[in-house]
Amino acid sequence: MSRAVSVSLQKGGVGKTTIAINLADALAARGNDVLLVDLDQQGNATEGVGLKDAYESSEPNIGDVLTDDDPIDVHEVIRDRESFDVLPSHVDLDDIEDRVRNSTFGVLWVRRRIVDPLLGDDYDYIVIDSPPSLGPLSDAALIGTGNVVVPLLMSEPSVSGFERMFEQQIGPIRREVDLDILAIVPNDLTGNNEEKRIIRDLEDSPFERFIPPFAHSDLFDDPDSKGPGIRHRIAFSRAWRDGKTLREYDPSNDMLDRLDQLAEIVERGGTNDA
Repeated sequence: MSRAVSVSLQKGGVGKTTIAINLADALAARGNDVLLVDLDQQGNATEGVGLKDAYESSEPNIGDVLTDDDPIDVHEVIRDRESFDVLPSHVDLDDIEDRVRNSTFGVLWVRRRIVDPLLGDDYDYIVIDSPPSLGPLSDAALIGTGNVVVPLLMSEPSVSGFERMFEQQIGPIRREVDLDILAIVPNDLTGNNEEKRIIRDLEDSPFERFIPPFAHSDLFDDPDSKGPGIRHRIAFSRAWRDGKTLREYDPSNDMLDRLDQLAEIVERGGTNDA
């Protein structure tokens, strides 16, 4: 079954772009045709897959797709890449967000101009790296995909950011359209006591069912485990610096298995589906 998913949290610095890039890569490694869409105005996913030149390109860009003035076909701005394709971000995305905000049906443009024309026909999976803030582009990504993966640092500011997102964005959108949380992904863990406390708090909350099996707190005490979640590995930042996925930079990295498990969750449509 084809599926689109946003990787989103209304808090910066949680590794959102790292998860988006490497989720797209993991889905592709499982034999799927995948498109990574960079809707973040900062263009970090675009740079992180080696397409920095596209961010300031004068050629047609994502802004020409998301416009109410004679939009161009999305196929014209997709960049081919070895394992998956990319719809790059652009330096003008702040202006594009204003267009989305000021147009009656602007929040539907991601669905109508990107997801609907491509999902199922051209791609099995579309992964969107969303902006790290509340706003019309972030809303458009969630509405357009109908699914979200939430990366979280195990810190109080990160969890508070998710709680605000759930109350101020996910909840209101859910009252109008379907929007499923596929997974909450503890990210960049080092194994300190604060991380243990926060994961256990999440497991005692209504959000427990969204935590993947590879992120459960009992792995802290398993001598044969690396510990729960996506662990801190310097290879993630070095791969981004080189414009590569983790798999391309370090094909033996021990986090590739965790990313594969996350890709399987996306394929199934959630952590609890059989």
